[in-house]
Amino acid sequence: MTTQVDEKIKETVGPALGRVASGVHIVTVAHSDETGGNDGMLATWVIQASFNPPLLTVAVNRERAIYKSLKKGAEFGVNVLSKDNMDIFKSFAKPHTEGMDRFEGHELLDDMDGPPAFKKAVSYLKCTVKEVVEGGDHDIVIGEIKDGRLLNEGAEPMTHSRKNGFQY
Repeated sequence: MTTQVDEKIKETVGPALGRVASGVHIVTVAHSDETGGNDGMLATWVIQASFNPPLLTVAVNRERAIYKSLKKGAEFGVNVLSKDNMDIFKSFAKPHTEGMDRFEGHELLDDMDGPPAFKKAVSYLKCTVKEVVEGGDHDIVIGEIKDGRLLNEGAEPMTHSRKNGFQY
C-alpha cells in the first residue's frame, strides 16, 4: 500500500525530481497474455543495475497491460531510442486502443529471437526477468541481460526530463 505524497512536497520536490533525466526506451514482449501478440510500452525509468551479471531495472505501473507478461523467467526487450526515432516514440506514446498494433510500419530485426527489436533503435537488450520487487505505484522489474547489440553506433540516445516529478 502506498502513502499519499504531501502537497507541499509535491510543490517543492516535484520540479527538482522532474529534472532527473532519463533515457527513452520501448520495452517489448513477444506474445503477451493480454494481447496474444507482441506488446510494448514507452519507458523512461530504465537503468543499468549490475555489471556481473549484467542487470537492468525497469519501473512498470501494475495497471499496464504488459505488466502481466513480466513474470519471473519471462523474456523482455529494451530498445534504446534515438532522437531520430520519433516515429517509434509516437506509436508508443499514444494511449492504447482495442485492436491497435503499435509495431505496424516499423522494421524489426529478423535475426533476433524473442521480444521485438527495432532496426532503427540505437541498441537492443534481450533480458530475462530475474525478480519483480514491489515498489510504490510502480513495481521494479529486474532483468538479466542475455543478449543484445548496438544497432546504430552514431545515433545519439534520446533523453527525457519532466517539469514535474510527480507526473509523466
